[in-house]
Amino acid sequence: MRTKRYHPTSMFLHWAIFLLMAAALTFMESRSYLPKDDPLSATLRRWHMLAGQLVLLLVVFRIAARFMFGVPPLQSGPRWQMWIAHAVHAFLYLLMLALPITGILFNQAGGRDVSFFGWVLPHLIAPDKALGTIIRHTHDWLGNAVFYVVGLHILGVLWHQFVRKDNGLMRMAPGRDEA
Repeated sequence: MRTKRYHPTSMFLHWAIFLLMAAALTFMESRSYLPKDDPLSATLRRWHMLAGQLVLLLVVFRIAARFMFGVPPLQSGPRWQMWIAHAVHAFLYLLMLALPITGILFNQAGGRDVSFFGWVLPHLIAPDKALGTIIRHTHDWLGNAVFYVVGLHILGVLWHQFVRKDNGLMRMAPGRDEA
């Protein structure tokens, strides 16, 4: 019998990525309350970048987990709801990949090295201030889009859990699978 829940590895990666994305957004938003020359601002920026890079790494594993373990079947519903569910998931994956990549690229376009646990990442683009500005604006736009797309995702889960009462939340909640 096919499970109604995600594989435990997928669950772990889902919640780890969620926490890292929340941390990355919190670090950057917190910087706006500090003077630019405050040492804590630079620390928050480094933590933001590390959290983003970890998201990128874990998303690669999450995509692999989808192929290895599959996904439980979607809850039934009207075709338009199924389409929206697929679109929101696709956009979430796009954001989880694009945000860290654009973060790395705009830093490199600004002539800055990007390190990951002390290792300097290879430069993917040459320094270019104009291109860096475009990539930075794209990164900021994607960062704002996360709030809306995650909000839609949460609304969909809550709709399934509390309105349709089909235990949609339990698909990704740790615990035992019901047979």
